[in-house]
Amino acid sequence: MNRCLATAIAALLAAAAAAAAGGETPRDPWLRAAAHLDREVLPRGEALRVAVVLDLDKGFHVNANPPSLDFQIPTVVAPAPAAAVRWAEVRYPQGQPFTASWTEGKPVRVYGGRTVLVVAGTVAETAPLGDVTLRLDLSYQGCDENTCYQPGRRTLEIAAKVVEAGSPVPPPPPAIAELFGEADGGPSAPAAAQAAPVRFEGETDVASWYQRGFLAYLGLLFAAGLALNLTPCVFPLIPVTMNVFAQQGEKRPLKVLPLAIVYALGLAATFTVVGVLAALAGRSLGLVLQSPWGVLGVVAVLAVMMASALGAFDLHLPSGLMGRLSARRGLFGAAFMGMVMGAIAAPCVGPFLIALIAFIATTRSVALGAVSFFVTGLGLGLPYVFLGTFTGLINRFPRSGGWLVWTKRLLAMALAGLILYFVRGYVTEAFFWPLVLGLFVFAAVYLGLLEGLSRRPFSGRFLAVRLAALVLILGGGIWFYAAHAPAAGRLETEPAVAGPHLEWAAWQEGALERAADAGQPVLLYFGADWCAECREWKARLFTHPQVIAAGREMTRLFVDVTEAPAGAKREFCDRYRGTNPPAVILFGRDGRIVKAYRDPPDAAAFIDAMKQAAQPR
Repeated sequence: MNRCLATAIAALLAAAAAAAAGGETPRDPWLRAAAHLDREVLPRGEALRVAVVLDLDKGFHVNANPPSLDFQIPTVVAPAPAAAVRWAEVRYPQGQPFTASWTEGKPVRVYGGRTVLVVAGTVAETAPLGDVTLRLDLSYQGCDENTCYQPGRRTLEIAAKVVEAGSPVPPPPPAIAELFGEADGGPSAPAAAQAAPVRFEGETDVASWYQRGFLAYLGLLFAAGLALNLTPCVFPLIPVTMNVFAQQGEKRPLKVLPLAIVYALGLAATFTVVGVLAALAGRSLGLVLQSPWGVLGVVAVLAVMMASALGAFDLHLPSGLMGRLSARRGLFGAAFMGMVMGAIAAPCVGPFLIALIAFIATTRSVALGAVSFFVTGLGLGLPYVFLGTFTGLINRFPRSGGWLVWTKRLLAMALAGLILYFVRGYVTEAFFWPLVLGLFVFAAVYLGLLEGLSRRPFSGRFLAVRLAALVLILGGGIWFYAAHAPAAGRLETEPAVAGPHLEWAAWQEGALERAADAGQPVLLYFGADWCAECREWKARLFTHPQVIAAGREMTRLFVDVTEAPAGAKREFCDRYRGTNPPAVILFGRDGRIVKAYRDPPDAAAFIDAMKQAAQPR
């Protein structure tokens, strides 16, 4: 202890002598310090964060804050007062344990290597617009294994720009986002429980699109919206669209075109509203399709549309309302139906829209969210402009009405297939696959032989199309059943045959951080009782013998999101985007994310990722 006190007193006397002489504290070459904002611009009234990065050479460290021993000088970041910012707390990491001869065998907490300190603040409502310089004072005392040095002080400056409230906030570059992700791991973070942005395998990197430039970003969003028409949830809009425009009674394309454009704009507008609300909440609308009640609602809507396509009734606005709209009822009717279809399409999100929601949530910009979802909605709605015009052309040929009716019946069969797709998670595979084969057989016979018998005789061309449909649907159904049903049957029986499976520890606050502190690789799994896709993870991977063997070397944490998470659990789920299960994340021994998955990969690839995570640092 006497040696500790002597070292500390010598350092303090050296600092006092330097101050008395009016000399300037030297800039220690073994320490590099920099400050980075979490955004490129500062809208008035919004929160901000500053990452102060300390990078020390090997063998050197500075004291943690708070220090372990009373005589140690802590590392302190003191933001200079500024008219543009109201500074709040400074968050200091816990630091790493360090033992040297002068500590008499007792570990003390220090900052070594790279350490990130975070300063919080809020842009003042009355902050002057334009360029501003923010200053932070850093004070510290550095040491090595044998000696502590004269305390040091530095001033860090950040150039920023204050803009009006509500202005778009571009996302930070990936390197800056990683800094804050590293700091967000909490007070105990070595690199461990870092909250670096989670990107799942196969997921679109929307942030990189934005970095290419705003026009390129919009163009890519538009193309992605077009591609969304190929998803199973959006396909059912086709028969309803044909109904809407067939009922308008217009035969000239120039008269139909404005209706089709208004329909697409209505779809995009509703898509925008629902999408922005989801983005600002940081939640995926895909959760609707994970809940049994959500699936029931979607199935009910599909059943109504299927009944309409089969001729049970027509979907249109009430006649009283249409009468009040008078001559302009076509535009209003098209806009209304477009908005309805947008509301149906919005919850049916694939990996791309989940990525877009996550990106907009990080920017916290209503304007950017609105523009992004509107352009995506325009891409989604563009095919319906041509589809509506095509339907109008059909109305010009009275004798071709049988083609339109037959096409609607064909799409009704597709809607029935979608209903089976959504209920698959709630029935056994042994029951599901015979239903699929039965639907193919029924559709082939009905569309090829039975539909429209009262309208015979058919033209030779129409008869050829019907017979071709019979052969293609029946043949395709038999092939589809033979290719997928046996594999699915094996999948369902594997867990019962294999017996062993991965054992999980229930997540508790701090569990991930503790595993990281201990240098343990982690397998983190977000699941729920109502999650249909989770069954595939359990059947294909969590019962695989090699996965079980590789998992024994890892800390396995299960986060149950059957019920909506709250408090610390919700913050954890939001940080790692696990609210919408399944989500499986592998962490290495250094605490960094190795791989993250939504869909189960090939078993060999997953085992390789587990081995990679378990490798020594």
